[in-house]
Amino acid sequence: MSFRKVCGTAITLGSMLGACQIIPEESSLSQCGAAEQAPERLLLQQVSADGITLKWRGAADAVCVGASADALDTYVAATQEGDYKIARISGLNPDHRYFYSIGAASRAPTGQFFQTAPPKGNTAKDGAIRMWLLGDSGTASDTRNGKNKYAGQAQAVKEAFFRYNREQADNQPIDLMILLGDNAYTAGTDQQWQAGFFDVYPEMLSSVPVYPTIGNHEMGYALVDYCGWYDLPVCAEGPLFHYHGGISQSADPDSFDGDMDGKPDQTGPPYLEIFSLPTRGEVGGVASGTEQYYSVDYGNVHLVSLDSQLTPYDEGQLQAMRDWLVDDLRSNQQDWTVVIFHHPPYSRGMNHDSDYEGAQVSMRETFAPVFESHGVDVIYSGHAHSYERSWYLTGHHGSAASFDPGKHTELNANGDPALGQTDSPYQQISRSSGVDDKAVYTVSGSAGKVTTIKGLAPCKAGQFAGCNTGTWLQHPAHRTFDSSLDGYEPNGIARLGSVVLDITADRLVSRFVDVEGSVLDYFVIEK
Repeated sequence: MSFRKVCGTAITLGSMLGACQIIPEESSLSQCGAAEQAPERLLLQQVSADGITLKWRGAADAVCVGASADALDTYVAATQEGDYKIARISGLNPDHRYFYSIGAASRAPTGQFFQTAPPKGNTAKDGAIRMWLLGDSGTASDTRNGKNKYAGQAQAVKEAFFRYNREQADNQPIDLMILLGDNAYTAGTDQQWQAGFFDVYPEMLSSVPVYPTIGNHEMGYALVDYCGWYDLPVCAEGPLFHYHGGISQSADPDSFDGDMDGKPDQTGPPYLEIFSLPTRGEVGGVASGTEQYYSVDYGNVHLVSLDSQLTPYDEGQLQAMRDWLVDDLRSNQQDWTVVIFHHPPYSRGMNHDSDYEGAQVSMRETFAPVFESHGVDVIYSGHAHSYERSWYLTGHHGSAASFDPGKHTELNANGDPALGQTDSPYQQISRSSGVDDKAVYTVSGSAGKVTTIKGLAPCKAGQFAGCNTGTWLQHPAHRTFDSSLDGYEPNGIARLGSVVLDITADRLVSRFVDVEGSVLDYFVIEK
């Protein structure tokens, strides 16, 4: 595509380069005409202050973009990558809304627009950067024996968020949609991504850029001995092996088995094909060289996605990710740092106790010290199908039994762990230590289903899944709740919901919004 530079002339689209703007030549402008081809699997990726990547499947091989829905005057040809078309649009203005059509139409269909990021280091011009975080939302594709017992639950969480946003948050636009893993059950196959993700959020995906992290249910099927989970009469005769999604412990993405034949599909997980994630520092941060983990800058926020599914199962890969993270955080100059990965370092969700599950232990022991040493503010995970959020933590890298609130948390005036809400928000520079050495860890894995211990028998020796451990949602590193309330447990909430994160220049507010659109918990960090 060719361009011409126009100086000192008012035009509708293009980025200011001093007093000049770059616009397409007339031969390109004429290609934005009457045609329109509806895309499949439309995704917005790698948004920056001056550009964005559009990705889709279908026959269309170009996108037209403009500052008005009925005046699309920039034509960008797409390239083919596997089954997808990709168009990188650049030369845009920061923090500005643009409209687009896939194909060559000169008018944008309803809902097809995007907002570029604020300039690096700045917050959004509407006052706050808003992120919507979804953990374990992919249950719409979890069909077994022709039935889906979670049908409609992810949809209900989405609609509750819309209601909250409309009634309590002035309908502020969502800047980024963040996926905390397990967004396509039960094995992350291509078909399951369609049913569990693309079919559930189409109105979001056409206007909100998405950044994901990989979960265990994105890594195919593997054999498991059901007798380690369930006390079945047949287990007296020996192990009972079945294929099950979400239990792979391979460090190799090419080991993905999506058809339960016991052999790799030779394609890798669809997760790595569906998303186009930055490997070379294209939108900020240090180049990771892999789509399994990456970082981006968005306004005054630095977002880091780590891989807790594959990397922890290889010592060399784990060390490489840690070394990259240290380099990335050392170079980070943003006001706020948000980290996402699937397996929570602190949790007592059902079947996912961070004292015993290897990936959870590894993420706590390997990375929590790095977060504390390099000013990470908040960490979000899924995996456990409930809500938990920690006190303002530092220095706790061991088991739940080793937690000491006097040593590991920010304390209030009464000597108790501080709650960090409106009357006494957490301070980014800790009141007690005088440095930025504390972070809040949130588990938000109930955007598609909630699990409880109701009706479960007590666990036998050595059994930690499919039974009642007696410690469900009782991790002492997490804030306490009034467990007499419906759905509340001593250190967590067993309700469907998602997290809304609002960030300004000097304030970060995280809210858990339940399936009724109510805020059940929140915390505030101030600079």
